[in-house]
Amino acid sequence: MKLKKILQVIAAIGVYIILFMLMIKQVADVLDFSMMLNSSNQIIDATIRTIELSILTLILSMVIGFLIFLMTESSNVFLKTISVIYRELIMGTPLLVLVFVVVYIIGVALNMHDKMSLGFLALTLYMSPYMTNSYEGAYKTIDQNQFIVMDFYGFNLVQKYRYFILPQMIKPVMPGLINNLSGIIKGTSILSTIAITEIFYTISVISNKTYRYIEGYFILWIVYLVITIPLSLIAKYLSNKWNEEI
Repeated sequence: MKLKKILQVIAAIGVYIILFMLMIKQVADVLDFSMMLNSSNQIIDATIRTIELSILTLILSMVIGFLIFLMTESSNVFLKTISVIYRELIMGTPLLVLVFVVVYIIGVALNMHDKMSLGFLALTLYMSPYMTNSYEGAYKTIDQNQFIVMDFYGFNLVQKYRYFILPQMIKPVMPGLINNLSGIIKGTSILSTIAITEIFYTISVISNKTYRYIEGYFILWIVYLVITIPLSLIAKYLSNKWNEEI
């Protein structure tokens, strides 16, 4: 039975390989990657910059998302309402719109003109509610009886999170964080609209100079797949492993 499943997986992958080869064959006569290869250093640098920006965004959005999570779980109505309004505002706003709001409205109001920093801020604000969702999902996996025990022994909020809640949230939250990192990497393409030199913007500039648009977007597609598919597989593996443990 296991061998049969493996053969079926191989056959399914083969279907995509055949379709991919047929597609390439149809456009092979018009493709010329030589000019793109001449700009390989720029493409590599832009890819590294995209990954670095994405990781920094992940880290800061994890912090903000956790603060929003704490406010959401708080019994304080004021803090809880602030967190609810923030999440509704951000999650109801498309990333492209949020980038323009942060850069051209908030940035101008605060007299900030560094587009890289403002773009980073916009992406971080956009992802933080999704981080909060990941924390909430992990939080709900904790047995409710443990909260009764914590209250019985008189643990304060800090002690509850330090010794019980956070250690148990780490495993179930990891798949969500990895998937969010994948989303951030793809979301950085929006920053090209404000001339941030991430991978999408860089390849667009090269394509405009060389008039090799098909080749440019093909390389862009491959770059995103090379980065995001392993992340997706890791997230799925961790999720399955966590489900097996429980």
